[in-house]
This record gives sequence, C-alpha cells and structure tokens, in this order.
Amino acid sequence: MFGGGNWKIDGSNKEWVVIKSVKGKPVSIYANRPLDENKGLDDKAQRALNGYLDENNLHPTVTIHRGHSYYAEATIGYMAPTSKIVFMGSCGGFNLIDSILRKSEDAHIIASKQIGRTSINKPFFYLLTEKLRTGTDIDWIPFWKEFKGRANVAGFEDYIPPYKNLGAIFIKAYKKETGETDV
Repeated sequence: MFGGGNWKIDGSNKEWVVIKSVKGKPVSIYANRPLDENKGLDDKAQRALNGYLDENNLHPTVTIHRGHSYYAEATIGYMAPTSKIVFMGSCGGFNLIDSILRKSEDAHIIASKQIGRTSINKPFFYLLTEKLRTGTDIDWIPFWKEFKGRANVAGFEDYIPPYKNLGAIFIKAYKKETGETDV
C-alpha cells in the first residue's frame, strides 16, 4: 500500500512502525504492531508511542481504528484530543460516536454501523493518505464518491460519512445549544 516511491517505511522500532511521505506534503503515520495482548505488550507499546508523541511535540490529527471492535474503546482511550478525522472501521464503530466526541469534540467521524471490512477500510485509508500527501483538501461529498468508486463492495452502505453522521451532528448541536462546548 505504501509503495511507488511516495513513502518510506521505518520498521526499526519493535513497538510501532513509522511511515513517512517522501514526496508531496509531509505526512507521518504511526502504526501499532500486533503484539501479545495477554502479556500486556499492546498496552505497553501504545503508552510508549503516546509518550514518544508527547516528548516530540507531535499532535495526531487522524485516528484510524482498523481492528476488531473489542479493541475500539482502547483506541479511543489512546486517541489524541487533536484528532480531527476519526475512522472506526470495526464492527459497530458507529455506536462509539459519543465516546469519540468526548475525547475530540469536533472530530469528523467515519464509522461502520455493521461489520467492518478490510475491502472497505483499506481503500479509505489509501485515499485519505494520498489526499493528505498531495495536499488535496478533504471535501467529504466528493471524497465519498471517489471512495465508493474504489470500495463499492457489499457492506459499503453500512459506512457513514461525516456529513451523514446524524448521531455526531446531533450531539455536537446539543452540546453547542446547552453550552457544554465551544463547537
């Protein structure tokens, strides 16, 4: 996915992988490695990564959860409040809208109502990272049309784009109206 000379992959860290753009705008992706959760290695690695990001004054603006739904709450727990785009590509990620907005109150949330699918998650991730690398604005309506062209498979209709995410829109409007937030 990160070939073609546009990206450099640094796998030297035993706890996470860093993928950086080498052409276009500077984009850095920090991806966790699948470590033994029974030994607590996943949690240890995520805490180490968050510490590294803090120490280096790095503030993630995109959070991608591409794993199983039973890890989704942990992803949200580790998510940076600076996240502006949150992709919950796991089963039922749509049910976590409130938790996401409690962590990052103005996040644009993309989530599945049903089963998360690699055949949908991967094209989303590819399209998003290419838009970021090329400095192309993310306008959700044309983005979603392009995304659908790349991932038009069974289950696509269960993914909800930010502009149709009525749950998130309602929560943001409610909090604004009640003065719970500055959104």
